[in-house]
Amino acid sequence: MFSAIVMAGYNNKWGVRKYAKSVAEHYGEKFIETGYKPLREFETYEKGQLVRKPLILFTLEILAEMDRIADITIVGHQKLLEQRLGEFISQLDKPCKVVNQNAKIPPDVIKRFHIVPRKVKYNSIAGNMIKAYAESAAGKIGAHALFLASDSPMTTQRYIEYFLDVASEYEQDNPIILPGVLIEDYTDRFGRIPLRLINDTGLKISDRKDSYGRQGFRLSSVVYANPGRFNINATNTAYNLRKCLNPKVQLKLFRITRRYGYANVYSKYFLRKDLSVTEVENITSSFFNGRLKMIPVRDVGSSYDYDGTHDEFFKLNEMLKKKVN
Repeated sequence: MFSAIVMAGYNNKWGVRKYAKSVAEHYGEKFIETGYKPLREFETYEKGQLVRKPLILFTLEILAEMDRIADITIVGHQKLLEQRLGEFISQLDKPCKVVNQNAKIPPDVIKRFHIVPRKVKYNSIAGNMIKAYAESAAGKIGAHALFLASDSPMTTQRYIEYFLDVASEYEQDNPIILPGVLIEDYTDRFGRIPLRLINDTGLKISDRKDSYGRQGFRLSSVVYANPGRFNINATNTAYNLRKCLNPKVQLKLFRITRRYGYANVYSKYFLRKDLSVTEVENITSSFFNGRLKMIPVRDVGSSYDYDGTHDEFFKLNEMLKKKVN
């Protein structure tokens, strides 16, 4: 049995404006999200009828149907979530709790996880993660939990089941386990370029490679992790580097990798083109002070998230209308 933690946090107005500016400058896309993203409604067909429902509900409905999920913890805008999802939550046959993003991190949690307050603000991604984990059944006993983004409505139950099966085999030695979604084309349907790496994991999912022997990977909506076994203080830095939106972020990333013994990571990736999955695992494991394992998987739909742009909203709506329910 597993605990599921759904991340449904939000930025303040200043944070939204800053991110919108970066998206426009570096991606050339129009940022349209001005409300609370997890409750943005999307359309899909259910039993032949067109319905509209909040983004987060696509994920919650899957978790509700999974016998292997023992309890659900949602962290985000508590008042809005309870107002909109109160009826759904009350009908669940498993515990489901909503944690307030703006609640302070309890002193006992700060002590237990060795949190450095200046690095982990209470309403940051790391702050939300640790508050929700501490409230979950997994957090009570110090076990791995399944963390899910609230903005990936194409994630399927089959995908989550498969990931949990494989991840469970690695949890003893790896505090952080994440999927690397195989992208076989040059870009995905959102036009995003995958990270191209040598797959030396021993987990073969395709024979298709580029001329350098690499395969393309993107992260998806799930992570299987035990925050008690890695440095949670490093989480916000890693999250902010995840998209490498601008040269400043890229320079910071290269400085971090140099610190952990990979001074030539730029050359390995862009010039020699021989950076491997294992090397990425080693770098991130050193950064988090806890082993990280990447599992190559096939399920590109789980990598399609809604970040708040016009194109993403339109494309996801079209995909969801064609999704078989």
